[in-house]
Amino acid sequence: MADESQTLTASGTTAQLGQFLDEYREVALILPVLAGLFVTSRLRLRGANALIVNLTIAAIARQVMHQLKQEAVVNPVETNGAAASTNGASNAETDEDYKVLHSVPGRIRLRVPQIQEDRNFAKRLEASLLADPIVSGVRLNLAAASVVIQYTASGLSELDLGLRLLKILEQAKQTETSTPADAVL
Repeated sequence: MADESQTLTASGTTAQLGQFLDEYREVALILPVLAGLFVTSRLRLRGANALIVNLTIAAIARQVMHQLKQEAVVNPVETNGAAASTNGASNAETDEDYKVLHSVPGRIRLRVPQIQEDRNFAKRLEASLLADPIVSGVRLNLAAASVVIQYTASGLSELDLGLRLLKILEQAKQTETSTPADAVL
């Protein structure tokens, strides 16, 4: 009986956390980056290792948040006796993983699955990357869902570079969520 009660409480807490993340999207956007930064700083990683670990932790955090949001849909949290409403559009989000495929000083290749599925996102991402002063070139391969970024990182650590690139990727996604669907001609 106690195990069943604990399961129901954990399920309710998970649903509440998922609902919170769904309502406060700006927290959900920055949390993966902060989680990656926290882990790399605690492990005192530098260079390419820090970048890879940071991107991996951010991808894991995004996946956990996605699952929490799904839990909020499956088990909606009751507020004042009424079930909380959920936004169906936010649950149709694509997997948000980024993966470092290859990295050498001055060039990095990332897998970004969303560029294959969403051409507007790909255009926004390319424009955002090219607008950054350290980026000297960008090549998108839509079929392979990859982005090659050439950069000049004089004075930047690889951790700072990774955070900068993550910020650009997140901004390109954020622009997508803030643009109304009917604005597309």
